[in-house]
Amino acid sequence: MKSTPVLTPRDNFLRAARRQNPQWVPMDFGMTRGALEIFREHAGANADPCEYFRFDGRWVGPGPTRKSTPDWRTLYYADGSLPKEAEIEAEWGCAYVNDPATDDRRQYFPLRNIQTAAEVDAFPWPDAGAAYRYDGKAAKVRETQANGYAVHFGGAVIFESAWGLRGFEQLMMDMAEGAPVAKRLFERMYETNVRLLEQGARTGADVLTMGGDVATQRGPLMSRKTWREYIFPVMRDAIRAAKKANPNVLIDYHSCGNVTQLIDDFIEAGIDILNPVQPECMDIFELKRRYGKQVAFHGGIGVQSVLPHGTPQQVKDMVRKTIDVMAEGGGYICTSSHSLARDIPWENVMAMVEAVREYGHP
Repeated sequence: MKSTPVLTPRDNFLRAARRQNPQWVPMDFGMTRGALEIFREHAGANADPCEYFRFDGRWVGPGPTRKSTPDWRTLYYADGSLPKEAEIEAEWGCAYVNDPATDDRRQYFPLRNIQTAAEVDAFPWPDAGAAYRYDGKAAKVRETQANGYAVHFGGAVIFESAWGLRGFEQLMMDMAEGAPVAKRLFERMYETNVRLLEQGARTGADVLTMGGDVATQRGPLMSRKTWREYIFPVMRDAIRAAKKANPNVLIDYHSCGNVTQLIDDFIEAGIDILNPVQPECMDIFELKRRYGKQVAFHGGIGVQSVLPHGTPQQVKDMVRKTIDVMAEGGGYICTSSHSLARDIPWENVMAMVEAVREYGHP
């Protein structure tokens, strides 16, 4: 009797992502700074989570910018509102004060005080699509794929990048009022993100990652009218451009919260994989029933419930239950419902990994 050839992690991942039956359930997860510190205490200072946990994919992104860093404090924080200890993103000018004990952060916004669309254009926008930032990336993608791994290329961010510049409250008011600043800001978000996605697609990557939380745990952050007017067209048109550049590329979109009301729009926009499907605020098994033939699911193991608060056995039981439903017929990549934080015990991390290995294999 002829045995079935064992798939490479890449081929297996692509089967799952394309809603076909894989030979095993793929797995990955991210980690916050605090969780990475705990990981390295156990795995070694130079350990790589992808290798240590045997993830099916690897991540590639644009190279660093060659643009000189603007004097953000003088340009946009001259009023002295920015604390001296704040970290400033070199390309975007967004600033943060991080709390290492909790992984929380306080944010500051460079465009919080602007009044006109012209001031949006005057912002020193990142050169995310500059060709030099992708030099050698296609070769890196091919090498990684030849080694048997799926390649995820990231990462485009629309809504969160917009409010990261403007401030969440101010951008929400701009959209509600139909302010020209909001319209122009999202036009510039399209220009920035479409270049990144097109360039990423041309590398031959298997998956392009997009992100941006558009929901709370009770539902969307805005009306569907506002969503369809400002954010949806940018997402849809950028994805279309990426898939024109590489028809085989898959789109993995991340939004925390209860996005049930937006899933039809996600599918219309061209999203192939939905992350992180939070089980605390959505019936993920019902999502599988309703949408499992149209989109793959990437997530489902709760970082607000079983992972931080359960026992290792409870974690294993939840992973098994989730795999039993979500992986049926393909279309499931197992991961936590957000990056692991420092409040998740190491024993529970290992319980999740062990359970995927045990219950995710035939």
